[in-house]
Amino acid sequence: MGDAGGRRRRLHRGPRALGGREVSEEATVHDTVEIPLADGTVRATRHEPAGDGPSPVILVYTPYHKDDLSNTRSDPLVSYFVDAGYEVVVADAVGTGASDGLSEQPFTADEGRHGAAVVEWLAEQAWTNGRVGIIGKSYPGTTALEIAAENPDGLATIVPIHAPAKIYDAYFDGGALTFLRTCGQWAPNFEYLPLQPPANRGVDGWASRWDDRLDALEDREPYLFQYLSHQTKDEYWAEKDVPVGDIRVPTLAIGGYRDAFGGGTLEYAKRIDAPTEVVLGPWRHAMPEQGETARIDFLGEVEGWFDQHLRSGAAAETERESRPEIRYWTERPTDQDRLAGEWRGREAWPTGENESWVTEFGFGADRLRTDGESAVGTERWTVDYSVGTASVGFEIPGGTDLDTTPDDDRSLTYETERLEDAFELTGSGEVTLQFIPDGSAQLLAVRVVDVAPDGTGRLVTHGVRRAELDGEIDPLGEPGAEPEPLVPGESHSVDVSLRPTSHVFEPGHKLRVAVSGAFFPYVSPPEDSAGFTLKTAGSWCVLPGEFHDGSATFDDSYEFDAPQDVYGEPTVPDWETTVSHTDGTVTVALELSYSKSLAAATFDYETATEASIQRDSLDTETVERETTATLHYPTESVSAQVQNAVTRSFATMQYRLTRDGEPFYGEQKRWSD
Repeated sequence: MGDAGGRRRRLHRGPRALGGREVSEEATVHDTVEIPLADGTVRATRHEPAGDGPSPVILVYTPYHKDDLSNTRSDPLVSYFVDAGYEVVVADAVGTGASDGLSEQPFTADEGRHGAAVVEWLAEQAWTNGRVGIIGKSYPGTTALEIAAENPDGLATIVPIHAPAKIYDAYFDGGALTFLRTCGQWAPNFEYLPLQPPANRGVDGWASRWDDRLDALEDREPYLFQYLSHQTKDEYWAEKDVPVGDIRVPTLAIGGYRDAFGGGTLEYAKRIDAPTEVVLGPWRHAMPEQGETARIDFLGEVEGWFDQHLRSGAAAETERESRPEIRYWTERPTDQDRLAGEWRGREAWPTGENESWVTEFGFGADRLRTDGESAVGTERWTVDYSVGTASVGFEIPGGTDLDTTPDDDRSLTYETERLEDAFELTGSGEVTLQFIPDGSAQLLAVRVVDVAPDGTGRLVTHGVRRAELDGEIDPLGEPGAEPEPLVPGESHSVDVSLRPTSHVFEPGHKLRVAVSGAFFPYVSPPEDSAGFTLKTAGSWCVLPGEFHDGSATFDDSYEFDAPQDVYGEPTVPDWETTVSHTDGTVTVALELSYSKSLAAATFDYETATEASIQRDSLDTETVERETTATLHYPTESVSAQVQNAVTRSFATMQYRLTRDGEPFYGEQKRWSD
C-alpha cells in the first residue's frame, strides 16, 4: 500500500541547529505508511530526507507505540539520521500501537518473521537503495536481533542497544525472579499500552482496531502472570531465545555495566557469525549520550557504522577506520570525581577461564586473601531479607550508586587490607561458595565493593543464584535446570557468576566481597530460602585482572568524540527507601511523571511503585504499581490506568479507562500460585 492515502507533513518548519548540523526544511513525514503482511498490517511512519533518492533505510521496529510513548517524531536519533540523508522508518510491531491485532506473548519468533517481512518490503520500495539497517534500544533492540536471525533480503546491518537475547535471563537473574524490574516496572507496561487508544486518530479504522484490541485484552493473560507461571527455564522461555548464531549481518552491539541486560551483550555478540563490534559503558538503561557518565558522540559513531554498511562508493562520505572489537569504559573513581574513568579497547573480553589474566582471592576470617588460599572457618548469615536496598542503584533507570555500607554491615564481608598497588578488574568474574543451608532452597547474592579511604562502599559488580537449581540455569534455546531440594544442615557448593565490568581499585582502597541470602528489591528469594553458614575453606573469588605497580597505567586507551548534546537530560524518578520502626518493614518507592506534546494530542504519564518486606519475614514481600497514561485530544481526554500487586502467593491486575473522567471500561484479573 505504501504511502497511498498517507498524509504528508513537514518534519521541520524551518532550518534549526542540531548538534552542529542544519536540518533541511524539505524533510517530510509520511504518517500512515501501511505495510501488508500475510496475517495483518503493520503501520509505520516514514521520515523522508531532503534531496533526491533513492536512500538507504534505517528501521526501528518497536512495541512501544511510535505515536505516543516513544514519540519518535521528536526523537533526536530520527532527526539526526534524516538530516544525514537516511530514510528513517519507525514501525509499530504487529499487535501493538497503530498496527493490527494484540500481542499475546512477548518475545516470540513471530516478531522476527513479521519484522523480516517489513525489511523485505522496505528494500523493494523505489525510494530506497535496497539496503536496510535496524537500530533499537531495549525491546526494539531485541526485535533487531530477532529480525536479523531471519536473514531477510535487504538487511545489511543492525545496532541493538541494551537488548536481551536470552529472555529468561533478562527477568530471572541466576534463576531468581527480578522482583522490582519484572513485577514493578517492565511487565505492567504491557498492560496499559494496549489499553490506551491510538494517539493518531488520522488513521482510518483506528476506533475499530482499538475496540478489537480491548475485546482481545479481556482474554489475554497478562505478561506478568505468564512470567510468574514459568519461574524456571522451560519451553515457554526456550522458545523466546533469539538464535543469534543465525545472524549473518555486521552488528554494532551496545551494552552497559549497570544496565539490566548488560551481562548478555557480550554473550550474544560472540555468537554472531558476522563482523561484530561491542561498546560497553557504565550506563544504566539509557542512550550512551544520556548516561550519568562516559557520554560519547553515539549518533556520530552509528552514522559512521551505517555509512559503511548501507552506502557504497561515493555515497559513503568517508571510509570508517577500523576499531577494536570491544571498546569499554574503565572506572577510576577519585575523591574529587566518583564518576571518573577512561575508554579503552581490546579484541577479546576476559573471563575467569583466562588463566593468564585472573587473580584468585581466598576467604579468611573477615579477610579476603590475595594469595588465593582460603582459611578453615565458618560464618553465619542471619536472615535479613531487606539487604540490598543500598546496592540497587544499578536497577533504577536514572538512579545513581549509593554507599553500600548499610548492606555490607548485614552481610558476610571479606576484604583486603588497604591496597598498596592498584588492582584492575576487567572482565566477568566468578565466586565459588561452600555453604550449609537452613532450608531446602537458598538464594545467594554476591557483591564486589570498592571501599574508599573514608570507609564508604561502591558497588562494582554482583551476581545472584538460586543454589537449588542444579545444572545450567539458562542454556540458549533449551530448557534449563529444575530445582533439586537442598539438604538442610549439609554442605553444598555453588558457583555465582558476576556481571562484566572494568574498574580500578586504587591504592589506599580496599576490595570487599559481601555475601548474603537477600538482594531486595532486585530479586525475590525462592520459597524456603533462609539463613545459612558459609564455610570459608572451599570458598573463593576469581576476578579477571591484575595488580599494577603503584597506580594503574594503560597502553590501550581509546577516544570517542564528545557528545553532540542533541538529547535532553533524561527524566529521573523520585526514589526513596524508608524503614518502619514499628514492624521493621523496609520500603523502596519510585515515582515518575512527565508530559509530551504529540502531533495531535498531549501525552501525560504517571507511575508509582512500592516494594516492601519485613526484615525477618519472606511472606511479607510485596510490590505494587499504579500507572496512568492520559491522551489529551482537542475534543476529549482518555486515561488508561493499570494497577497491579504481587505477593508471594498471588498477583492482581486491574484495568480502567476513563473519558473526561467518566469510566467506560474496567477489568480485573488474578493469578495465584
